[in-house]
Amino acid sequence: MAPILETRSVSKSYRIGLRGEFVHALQDVSMSVGEGQVFALLGLNGAGKSTLTKIFLDLVRANSGEVLLFGEPARTSGWKRHVGYLPELFSAPGSMTIRGVLHYLGQLSGLRGTILNQRVNAELEELSLTDLSERRVSTLSKGNVLRLGIAQALLHQPRLLFLDEPTEGLDPAGRRMIRNLLIRLAISGVTILLNSHLLSEVELVAHRLGILHRGKLVASGSSSDLLPPHQRFQVEIAVIPPEERAWHHAKTAGIWTREVEGADDLQHLLSSLKSHAITPLAVKPLQTTLEDVFLEHISDLNK
Repeated sequence: MAPILETRSVSKSYRIGLRGEFVHALQDVSMSVGEGQVFALLGLNGAGKSTLTKIFLDLVRANSGEVLLFGEPARTSGWKRHVGYLPELFSAPGSMTIRGVLHYLGQLSGLRGTILNQRVNAELEELSLTDLSERRVSTLSKGNVLRLGIAQALLHQPRLLFLDEPTEGLDPAGRRMIRNLLIRLAISGVTILLNSHLLSEVELVAHRLGILHRGKLVASGSSSDLLPPHQRFQVEIAVIPPEERAWHHAKTAGIWTREVEGADDLQHLLSSLKSHAITPLAVKPLQTTLEDVFLEHISDLNK
């Protein structure tokens, strides 16, 4: 099956400043996303995430490379009716009500009459906005404006969804609601490209991940692909250890700690301690998180 979303060696540069110097926003980015997948694009501010999203949406043109949506070049328009988009800073006229905004944007998406009313009511219910539907946008909290932005992106039931920071500013209950919504959408076959700084949220919903750094896709794959295959452990003891330089000494607690990776290395360390008549205070498994992997990739490239 052909990918829903695909880039082939996409690069984008901007000329800035009085000297006309070039900034490379994207460099030779290749990736693909299949139907019903949630692909999370991770990166620091300025890494190129929003630029890549705008290239997908044909709001910005790449200098080189190829971009395909539903197998069609991004410069064509046939795919646009199948796409929903939440920009990073969604806004709407403050004088309009939530329902009014959704009716207006629904009409721009080609919805009319009974179908439009049904879709507006469905998304108001989906995003827990029904009781606020007659409130003016100017009176809404940041979280409710974000929910409105997600509702408008879903009105026309898109097959491909671009979401830029969809949980930024939401409380824990709101983040859980959006997380469950994304899972349901993916199960129904909707493909989602997700930009987010909340790595703990991404781990719970994304099928695949890509790490952008300085315009380059430095890592890509599933969580299991990116996370190390071996469990890490921390060993604690209360006496001066052999090979003292390999240990960290917490002077205030009077404890020495050392980290090892994998069961074999752990067993070797414990045997060494036993041979020196040292009994560990504790052996703690350490879970490597997506945040650890992300920071490792970008720190390696900054050395």
